[in-house]
Amino acid sequence: MNAKKKVRKPRVINCDFTTVWDNGTRITTDAKYYPKTGEVSAEPSGVDIDANLVDEYITLPDDTDTQIQVCMTCHEYVKKAEMNPGIGHDLNEQQVCSNPDCESHQ
Repeated sequence: MNAKKKVRKPRVINCDFTTVWDNGTRITTDAKYYPKTGEVSAEPSGVDIDANLVDEYITLPDDTDTQIQVCMTCHEYVKKAEMNPGIGHDLNEQQVCSNPDCESHQ
């Protein structure tokens, strides 16, 4: 008996990737979001902006009101909530990059 194992493809969600610049420009391109890893793969806009990047996020197609922040260090993974120790017995929720190898963790 020669049974083949099914190889699961990672779930991919088509979404919008938006960058916001300090001169007020917003650019939105198509992107793919991998929820299991938090990775975002955006199409390049082809637009040359002479401004500073101030924000970037993805918007999922079924929830146009919710923006998921993208890491401003690596620009390739979304941020996720992580609980970190605070003062005493407190825990503080912080937004951190989903990529454990991102320089933002150092």
